[in-house]
Amino acid sequence: MKNRNLLLYIISGILSAVLLAYLLLNLDWEILRVAFSDIHWGWLGMALLAYLVNILLRALRFTNLIYSRPVTWLELIPVSALHNILMYLMPAKTGDVTYIFLAKNRLDISLTEGTATLLAARYYDFSVVALILAILLPFSKKDMPDWIFKSSVIFCLLILLGTIGIFLFLKFSKPAMDKQPATEKTLLSRIRAAWMKFIAGLREIQSHGAHGRVALLTAGIWLCVYSNFYFATRSMGLPVAFYHIAIISIVMIPLTLLPLQGFANIGTHEVGWTSVLVAFDYPYKTALAIAAGSHFVLLFSVLVGGGLAFFGARFLSTTKETKKHEGKP
Repeated sequence: MKNRNLLLYIISGILSAVLLAYLLLNLDWEILRVAFSDIHWGWLGMALLAYLVNILLRALRFTNLIYSRPVTWLELIPVSALHNILMYLMPAKTGDVTYIFLAKNRLDISLTEGTATLLAARYYDFSVVALILAILLPFSKKDMPDWIFKSSVIFCLLILLGTIGIFLFLKFSKPAMDKQPATEKTLLSRIRAAWMKFIAGLREIQSHGAHGRVALLTAGIWLCVYSNFYFATRSMGLPVAFYHIAIISIVMIPLTLLPLQGFANIGTHEVGWTSVLVAFDYPYKTALAIAAGSHFVLLFSVLVGGGLAFFGARFLSTTKETKKHEGKP
């Protein structure tokens, strides 16, 4: 497994260099220079704030997903911050699974529960993203290319039908079905094991009545993601319609799941953004400049927002512990 991950990172590093070289050679630097020479600091601050709130909401969501014992929000903020940074910087979503080990090392959450809660979080992500997109589609149909509209409708239908199917499964199946899977290492057994952990986690969440809270928190998370992108483009004086951002985010989901891609979404971000903006009749060079500029602001948000959340939570936690030992209220 280590050799496989090492090979993936080497290939991803080479791909990052190639895609970065292509971007540097094809980017219209004048558009980007004008955009950043008159940066709107208020909008940039709003983009950073939106990403910071996103991290805090993700931590709050995990407090509702973890079911073995109560975990405070303050305890989960450093885990959420590190998880977000690694999820963004590492290729092919390999950083996403770091949550499982961070939760184990920092909160003593079992690997099984960590896997179950992570899968549950992704389940809510897909469901809520599809619902938000379904709400936006009727208002944006006139300005949307026909193939994007039809693809979006199909995506929404598939995800929402899958959501309903899983809820019906939880309602009518018996918990006894969630028995421990066999220990073979075949692909099928691994898929079955992941499914069992996922369903077991959802049953626990259901038993605590947390579905509604988690769905609302997930909606807040994605509104923060969209807002970060929207404020980023506004800060550069290159505004993009809010529903365009929602479409871009949908396109980015499968792109970031590809097994081969650059570190920190280099190339993947530009392909997703440029493709959607060109489909909405933005000039190619303008679309590429918007993609590159928004990528820079996103990287800034991830590192600064994540750092502020991590060290801020650690500072508050240390202060709280010090007052507790000193007997102060």
